[in-house]
Amino acid sequence: MRIKLLTVFLFFIGLNSWAQDRYMVFFTDKIGSPYSVQSPEDFLSERALKRRENQQIEITEQDLPISPVYKQGLKSIGAEVYFSTKWMNGCLVQMDENEAIAVQSLPYVTKVELVAPNAPLSYASEKNEDPLPGSNNLASFQQSMLAIDLMHSYGFYGEGMLIAVFDDGFQNLSQLNAFDHLFLDNRLLYTFDFVNNRVNVENGEDHGTRVLSIIAASEANYTGASPHASFILSVTEAPLEYRIEEYNWLFAAEKADSAGVDIINTSLGYKTGFSDPSMNYADIELDGKTAVITQAANMAASKGILLVNSAGNDGDLVSAPADSPNVLAVGAINADSVLVGFSSRGSNTVGAFKPDVVAQGVGTSLITSTGNYAAQNGTSFSSPLIAGLAAGVWQAYPSKSAEELREMIKLSGNMANTPDNLYGYGIPSFARIIESERGIYSGNEPIYTAFPNPTFDHIQMSFSSEYFGQQLTIQLISGNGSLKKEFLYIPFEARNPLQIDLPDSGLYFIRVMSKSESTTRKIIKY
Repeated sequence: MRIKLLTVFLFFIGLNSWAQDRYMVFFTDKIGSPYSVQSPEDFLSERALKRRENQQIEITEQDLPISPVYKQGLKSIGAEVYFSTKWMNGCLVQMDENEAIAVQSLPYVTKVELVAPNAPLSYASEKNEDPLPGSNNLASFQQSMLAIDLMHSYGFYGEGMLIAVFDDGFQNLSQLNAFDHLFLDNRLLYTFDFVNNRVNVENGEDHGTRVLSIIAASEANYTGASPHASFILSVTEAPLEYRIEEYNWLFAAEKADSAGVDIINTSLGYKTGFSDPSMNYADIELDGKTAVITQAANMAASKGILLVNSAGNDGDLVSAPADSPNVLAVGAINADSVLVGFSSRGSNTVGAFKPDVVAQGVGTSLITSTGNYAAQNGTSFSSPLIAGLAAGVWQAYPSKSAEELREMIKLSGNMANTPDNLYGYGIPSFARIIESERGIYSGNEPIYTAFPNPTFDHIQMSFSSEYFGQQLTIQLISGNGSLKKEFLYIPFEARNPLQIDLPDSGLYFIRVMSKSESTTRKIIKY
């Protein structure tokens, strides 16, 4: 896993006029786009629209593809246009210095950012592995720590869920028996290599193969956490370290969103170690909103996607996008449930515990690109365990939003009452989720859920159907105990989530009282 990251600006000094470098070009608006938010079916899949509808997420101008007029304007100057981003309203281009200067002068261009030189790509050698003998499900122990075995016993194997995995390559994927079911059942829906601009994702490295096996593999001696899910696979990680990889992640996330993906697992991160040191991120910039990939992750989360990411293997602050409050950052523990030294911890994200949760990341059983079983180390391999758990939980509770699902997983941790910046909320458990939620089994759901939390501006509240038509008293209380707001509210099914604006940054409490009970939750505003 590579760690990298900062918003780098364009410098022309020292560039040769003939050099073809790669840049991100950003636009002022989307004038000239043939699409409209009134007809989202023209640019979003039915599944993507359904996900938004289920979570009451509005289609906005951010969802519109970029202006083809602006794109053609770049081409007319001589720039070679590759991928575009509708969320950040820009595109990746390759051009020389003179073309870059001309592009910067266009009236509809706001910024030109150098993201990578036109350096040749080469692949690293195979990583070492500790082989394991064949036996009954080799993944059983690491899964049992999360009660995934119980999840399977209830029949939840991720069926109906769509998971995207972004990594450095999925070598020999189509040649391995462990993934035959994905091809036979047509559950490998889309593949693309954004590094080399090709559909084939098997010609690179095999880190992605190993990560995917933890979620998706299915054969006699190994069953992944959610092998009945469907998958999208994207290569976003290149051997050389430049900002372009963060934009590759953005392009992949937008493609996955348009396809209707539910969960994105990313077993990589960015902080320092860029080939261009000016692109490195300072610790203060790991604040949940600054790094390019973190901004992209926050946008993806706003579309109703659950994001699961490895915390990092540096032993210090988590890398981006794991610093985002909207990302489930996953640390690594050993088989004795003890945090390992390399597992990254802490961030400069106000009010957030990082990692959010932990899972086995030492001696994690997986399948390599040669088809061998191996035990390997890294938060790269604890993250897909949580992604697989999340798919099964969402299958069990399909009415939950991504925000609610993330909170369910965190609050099922064995340290949910005493979270910290080492273990986060601890080891999550499907058993504790059943016990606390009881939504599809027995008992009652909580009065309400509040999300996003932490937030940058406001929160939204959705209410359990049990309280539809009941008069509730809602109080907003500041961190020092003063009452900021109080009002009566009657929830019912047709209503959108209740939005409450928070006046200033800091700690708040939301208290909701019915005739029979009262529930108070802590809220953080940045």
